[in-house]
Amino acid sequence: MRALREYVSTHAEDDVATLFYGHGLPDWFITHGRSSYLFDWTRIIPDLRNARFLFTHGYFDSPGANIIGKAYLSREEAVETGEILLEHLTALSATLPQGQAVKRSLELEGLRVNPGKLTIEPAESVVNEQQEEERLVALVKHCRLPNEAIILKHLADAQELFVQGKDHPSIGESRDLIQALIDDISAATHASGAYPFGYPAGMANRLQYLQDVGFFRPDEKTAFGAAWGFLSAGSHPGIPSRDEARIGLILSLEFGQVLLLKFANWAANAFTGFS
Repeated sequence: MRALREYVSTHAEDDVATLFYGHGLPDWFITHGRSSYLFDWTRIIPDLRNARFLFTHGYFDSPGANIIGKAYLSREEAVETGEILLEHLTALSATLPQGQAVKRSLELEGLRVNPGKLTIEPAESVVNEQQEEERLVALVKHCRLPNEAIILKHLADAQELFVQGKDHPSIGESRDLIQALIDDISAATHASGAYPFGYPAGMANRLQYLQDVGFFRPDEKTAFGAAWGFLSAGSHPGIPSRDEARIGLILSLEFGQVLLLKFANWAANAFTGFS
């Protein structure tokens, strides 16, 4: 909605219509959108969703009075047509200069745009960031870590900044998410009283602390240190910042889940081992 609204605000009505004609959107959609809605996307998008857009008189009260020109348009056909148009508009908006946030949002849901067909398709990647985020959030809530709100805020900010195209701040939030999890796991382990020595300050020292108490094996400690180091290193030559931010978000989601799965088992065994 925002991407299309921004496009309309910077282009003449004829240019907007030309854009839609050029991408094969139906004449009746363009004519009705311009004459009855003035290309007001805050009205068009919801009315496509509920199919009101397709009827000239009310909401399904006169199935024959539709803008498509059919003798009879059923509710089911209207809903299906509205969904198809919404898919085309979403795909089209993702190709606009104003639509980078749309494209990135789709990427986070494991989807990509086919610009030739104006369709949305599953991406080739097997990782669906949205599903992985949901798993991480569920684990955070299950583990009841003391700084749950801060951890979830880092996650939400990393995703939102990525969608906004703020790649390096997004990477920073992904790094802070991992650090917050390590800090809370270390603090909870220390608070259990199972170990006579306290946990130290600093990420590297806390990684070592978790190895010393048995939470990490040496290879795990090395892996987590490497992941945190990658997220802390700034730009990586040869990797576009967009890909770096996306990969950083995936790293934080997957490594975060590993931490939380281990912690749940660790806490269930009185912070002294795993079952």
